[in-house]
Amino acid sequence: TQGIRINQYRQYKCKNNLWDIATPIYINDQRMGHIFLGQFFYEDEPIDYDFFRNQARRYGFDEKAYLQALEQVPRFSRHQVDMSMRFYSKIAVYISQLSFTNIKINETLDELYNVLNFQTELMDAIPTPIFYKNTERVYLGGNKAFDEFLGLSPSDYVGKTTAEIAASDYATVYDQTDLELLEKQGQQVYEYQAQTRSGAKKEVIFNKALFRNLSGEPAGIIGVIQDITELKNAQKQLQQVNAEIIETQKEVIYTLGQIIETRSQEAAKHVIRVAEYAYLMGMEFGLGHDEATLLKIATPMHDVGKIGIPDHILNKPGALTRDEFEIIKTHTTIGYDILKKSQYKILKLAATIALSHHERWDGSGYPAGLAGTDISPVSRIVSIADVFDAVSHQRCYKEAWPLDQVKAFLTEQRGVMFDPVLIDIFFANWDRILEIRADLSDQD
Repeated sequence: TQGIRINQYRQYKCKNNLWDIATPIYINDQRMGHIFLGQFFYEDEPIDYDFFRNQARRYGFDEKAYLQALEQVPRFSRHQVDMSMRFYSKIAVYISQLSFTNIKINETLDELYNVLNFQTELMDAIPTPIFYKNTERVYLGGNKAFDEFLGLSPSDYVGKTTAEIAASDYATVYDQTDLELLEKQGQQVYEYQAQTRSGAKKEVIFNKALFRNLSGEPAGIIGVIQDITELKNAQKQLQQVNAEIIETQKEVIYTLGQIIETRSQEAAKHVIRVAEYAYLMGMEFGLGHDEATLLKIATPMHDVGKIGIPDHILNKPGALTRDEFEIIKTHTTIGYDILKKSQYKILKLAATIALSHHERWDGSGYPAGLAGTDISPVSRIVSIADVFDAVSHQRCYKEAWPLDQVKAFLTEQRGVMFDPVLIDIFFANWDRILEIRADLSDQD
């Protein structure tokens, strides 16, 4: 404000591209301070969203949240700003003319009335519901948006507590959070519900803080309500769509897996059983529900590469020649090549499983000869599930093994073909494995 005379003001844009306006305060021709109106847009100016996107990236802010916050920035007409700054300029003039010997009480009360009136008008111009209470949690007032949001008039709530204007279950939560804020002080943000006079329930976020008296002691609570009902509904719809997409992917993967197994004349429900075994082992291994679910969905694609193996080799009833076995082994890399380019988590995981589910713990497997923990955990899990189901069911080249023989074979291969920890998990859940095997029997 250098060079600006008393009763004048200057506007300028801050580095964040929002407007500030300042008017100087002089006492005895010495500039002592300023009154500001700031951080707003004019209603008639376009907003440079690219500027704010770049600003968010420059300072490492979440871009989406930053643009959402941008929508909360006040927008004033030039007339509103001009009238406000005329008022502030008059306040600045008044302060500049003050002396400790000529303050008159009636003038102070008049100015106080003007300030309060301005604050009321300013709050009513804000489209977000705002309310304020004293330390006894009695409502002192609210802005116009608050009245419209709840369908109340000031006479319905001013001078009353939440217990007198809200349903008991809502009032209990509101009162408890108010007491917590008064005790801990600071600020408070939480998500809950609000109910309008008509009974409509709104999903909201409460932002609350304390305001203080001249002594610095808490004088009450001021709160802002953000209606997120539409956002919540949109999230639910998005979750439903995502769930439908996952179910569709799951169905397509299971169907393709069954087609591949049918082509190779293997058990009809082989891929479904292997997926269930893998999910159980994944959970017990500590993958967590989400990862184990992805494993369950991706597992049926473990032999997708068999689509590239000739039928006369794939379905040969007798022993394979060395050359034929080398061709069979390529189903791992064929499957990987089919799936590896996908950007979807499920298919990327399926690519990993397809490539390395025939690797062995001792390094004698294929295609890469990986050993131990160099083999991905999901591939080590599917390896056990796949072999168990293969040897315990009839194939075109063999009869089903008895379960005691299967168990003896898995025990023998602990630390050789299979991860010892995962084999121990498999045996620890043997009864549950057999339940899955029975529930998904090919005879059903």
